[in-house]
Formats: sequence, structure tokens, C-alpha cells
Amino acid sequence: MAQDTTTSDAVNQAATQRSVGALDGLILLGTFGNDETPRALVRTSKGQTVTLKVGDRIGTAPVVAIQDGRLAYAAHGNTKWLKQPAKP
Repeated sequence: MAQDTTTSDAVNQAATQRSVGALDGLILLGTFGNDETPRALVRTSKGQTVTLKVGDRIGTAPVVAIQDGRLAYAAHGNTKWLKQPAKP
């Protein structure tokens, strides 16, 4: 038999935060590591979460730099920066 429980408003708010990024594109979730071996955690447009390092590829675009809170990749002859979304 299931228990009848009530969830507090504080718990509901903490568990249901609004998304800060477009869910149909790339989202930089975070960066970590040190200056010699930086890494980035990225959510892909397919919903997969991947860890990337400099030299890895996002599709056909190579990752060329990872800095605190941002990742650079080369696309069509240009460097594009993917930034970690700001908290709401």
C-alpha cells in the first residue's frame, strides 16, 4: 500500500529548476582539471553527456581550447566559444 505524503514547496522548488540552456543544442555543463589537462563536460543535442579534452571533436569541429567556464572549437575557419550558462 502506498503512503500518502506531501512534498514541501521548498523541496518542489529545489527539484524543479528552470533550464538555463536550449536543450536542442550544445550546453557546456562545466570545466575542470588543471592548466595542463583541462576537461569540459558537455551535453550534446542528443542528450548525451560527454567529457572532452583539447583535440577531441564536436562532430567534425576540433576542440582547440578549454578555459574556466568556456570551451573553444574551430568551425568553418572560425573559432567559436561555448560558454557555461549563467545561473538563473
